[in-house]
Amino acid sequence: MRVRRLGAAGVALVALLAGCTDHPAAIRRGADEPPPGVLRVGIERPQSLDPAQARAPGELLVADQLFDGLTAYDPETLAVRPSLAVRWQASADQRKWDFTLRAGATFANFRTITSADVKYSLDRIAKKGSSSPAAAQLEGITGFRAVNVDGKTDSLAGVTTPAPDVVHIELDQPMSSLPAVLGHPTFGIVPKESVAADTPGFAVQPVGSGPFVIQSRRDDMLHLVPSPGAPGMALRAVDVYLENDAAMAYDDYLAGKLDWTSVPPDRVEQAADRQGSSASRPYLGELFYGFNLKNPKFADARFRLAIAAAIDREAIVRVAYGPSAKVLRGLIPEGVPGAQADACAERCNRDVNRSRALLADAFPAGKAVPEIQIDFDDDGTQRAVAQAIQANLAEVGIPSALRPHTYADYLRFAVSGQQELFRLGWIGAYPTADAFLTPLFQSGVRDNITGFTSAPVDTTLKIGRAEPDEAKRTGAYQTAEKLVLDQMPIVPVAQFQFQSVSSPRVSGLVVSGLGTFDATTVKVSGGR
Repeated sequence: MRVRRLGAAGVALVALLAGCTDHPAAIRRGADEPPPGVLRVGIERPQSLDPAQARAPGELLVADQLFDGLTAYDPETLAVRPSLAVRWQASADQRKWDFTLRAGATFANFRTITSADVKYSLDRIAKKGSSSPAAAQLEGITGFRAVNVDGKTDSLAGVTTPAPDVVHIELDQPMSSLPAVLGHPTFGIVPKESVAADTPGFAVQPVGSGPFVIQSRRDDMLHLVPSPGAPGMALRAVDVYLENDAAMAYDDYLAGKLDWTSVPPDRVEQAADRQGSSASRPYLGELFYGFNLKNPKFADARFRLAIAAAIDREAIVRVAYGPSAKVLRGLIPEGVPGAQADACAERCNRDVNRSRALLADAFPAGKAVPEIQIDFDDDGTQRAVAQAIQANLAEVGIPSALRPHTYADYLRFAVSGQQELFRLGWIGAYPTADAFLTPLFQSGVRDNITGFTSAPVDTTLKIGRAEPDEAKRTGAYQTAEKLVLDQMPIVPVAQFQFQSVSSPRVSGLVVSGLGTFDATTVKVSGGR
């Protein structure tokens, strides 16, 4: 748990730090001897340092150091843990929640963090036109539509402040995963007075609520130091180098100028050779091929199951992605609490004979197997995947045609209702089973773009959202996952792996499924 307490000594310390340079040699790129206790990180240049606008992994990484939310995630297990909130409790129906803030928590401008700051931060994300990627995760809060859609008010009616250290949240529907939702770095708590300040802009020089503050910045680097009163940590500083792209950062790592960076896709095999399995971490990103169930071609589940049995996922992932992905063996990815080791089981195993038998049942003699369109966004990798699927289908007697789209067009086409067998990527917004099941498979919700509908699945998902007991909740979601896979509205293909490299002088750095890490746990020795 991160603890931040600020007294008179802490104020004096910040005043001293603000007027000095922590390590002049360290901020010269390529110094012969990197200073001990300074972690050198390379990320692609962020568009914004505002946590509410964080999208790219580098932006999330910086947000995680500069800001704390009500909750956080254990980097190893992704289980929810306290952060600014020391505890929380919910009503029996999981619709009313109280979060109690940690005593003594402050912003980097020394002001105490209160429940009003939490409400302001959530209202700001939900506000119509905010463009925050996190806004959709608040739609269950009472009054969300009036704020986000209608724009009638800037205040979420369901977020109130009964005490300076208590935030009360009311939902329109049960949501047992709310603490997990609020642990995402985009929900970092911000001070209104700093956001509203004209100079410097908050997206450029934010005042945070987390364990590090920006002591200084250049065009190509952020120099972060521990916040006053932060718990004892081994790091003196984190230097975040802002690179033009991931390839430049990786080259700087190879040259000994960085201690940690992510790996660009075309260098993954090289990184795996250098660091083995330590370079790879399961990422909350998945690749499916989905069926447009509104198209009568796919009305028979036996046809969908035949297609799944025809596809050689092992070969596709090995050839197209190499070590940057693993075969996805269910709907809930590896690393998420409650994930089953092989939920899809025989349904997804390549079995040409089973595929042909299913086709014979679905299309008896005299009934032709329909030709299907394989829709994908056209780049080299996705074309290779689509071609492999086409070849697999042809082997069992399913005719198909490739229908590539430009990336910009594909984003619209995939929700147009005209897609057939189509590439579907998904990144969970929070690390629970709910984030991978309810948005994609609950009847009638916005992200259910396959058009899947099932009364038993709907009921089981609602049971999971209303269940306060973790073990029972996990059981409900695992049941829902199997019910969905029995109908095969999508074909699980791959789970992506987040690839990063660390220098030998770094210890205690654990990359989470979001591609970020908690620098308070990191140690850095001297030398290379």
